[in-house]
Amino acid sequence: MRLKDLKETMLLPDREILINRMVNLNGTDVLLISITSEQQTHRLWTLSKLPESYFEKKPQYESEESYSNRERVEVTRIFNDQEDSIFKMIIQDQLMTFNGGESRYCMEQNHETYMKLQHFIERGLELGSFAEVELKYLFLTFYEQDPSEPFPHLDLDKELDITLRFRSTFVKAPTHAGPILLELGDSQKSIKYSFYDSVHDKNRFFYIHALKRYDIQEEIQKALEKPTPQGVTEEEWQHYKDHYIKADEEICSKEEDLAFVEYEAEDNIRLNFYAKSYLDAKPRPLSGNFAMSMSLRTDRRGPNGLWIQKDVVDWIDKTFNGDLIVELLSYYVELPEKSIKL
Repeated sequence: MRLKDLKETMLLPDREILINRMVNLNGTDVLLISITSEQQTHRLWTLSKLPESYFEKKPQYESEESYSNRERVEVTRIFNDQEDSIFKMIIQDQLMTFNGGESRYCMEQNHETYMKLQHFIERGLELGSFAEVELKYLFLTFYEQDPSEPFPHLDLDKELDITLRFRSTFVKAPTHAGPILLELGDSQKSIKYSFYDSVHDKNRFFYIHALKRYDIQEEIQKALEKPTPQGVTEEEWQHYKDHYIKADEEICSKEEDLAFVEYEAEDNIRLNFYAKSYLDAKPRPLSGNFAMSMSLRTDRRGPNGLWIQKDVVDWIDKTFNGDLIVELLSYYVELPEKSIKL
């Protein structure tokens, strides 16, 4: 490395305001270190340690064949990462909006991060609860301010009033409804069910209209019958089609269709249904959860005024014409934008 390259990796701010404030985000201590301005780039720097969930003992399986799909897809708790990324910071009534950032672990081979930590320690970084934490469990993050906003002009003789804001986000939450027996084909009428929404502490309703089949092979064949795209040779296009068909057949064979549930849900919440036959089965090689994670909202409303949605629940033979037992195991819920005042 040349000397000038080393200089490029160093933190040499034109202006810097030390914050030294600890906040707990998602159960993890995060230290707001400082805000810096360097070559017209303004950043907020934070120091964190790996969350406790990282150290939780995870179940060990001898092989994929030793556990069922239910154990793979069942949600046991809400994984909420809303507070993992700061969207805005208001400091002494001045706004900093962050467009992005970067996190780096404090590994021995990462000299650049070591030098930045050295800079902050020399500036007066308060180690606090991080003093006894091994460096390999810490990571340094910067959030880059929108270039259209000015660097804050703060009165350091006054308290640094700080509010952090986080974007709205969707989380997958566990629930259970069922077993529900559905016969393949259009239902005579929709059936109303309910499930418990633990996020909002209330029961929500949904309507199942039908259990239908989807011929994914036919849809793919139609798509591949389109003319060769501009700028692509016939040979390239044929190679692409062959590869695409082979990959698709590994997920859903020519002898199978996908079974899906048509439903309406209160507030148009997305629901995750699974057939009991799928949940009790062993994972398929290569397929993963691909087929069972297909869901969409149509462009039409149902008889209850809500959007008709579809969720794939299992593979079925093309000759299948019976019924399936389905279970609702999880749902998606939106968390509104959140503020934390320090």
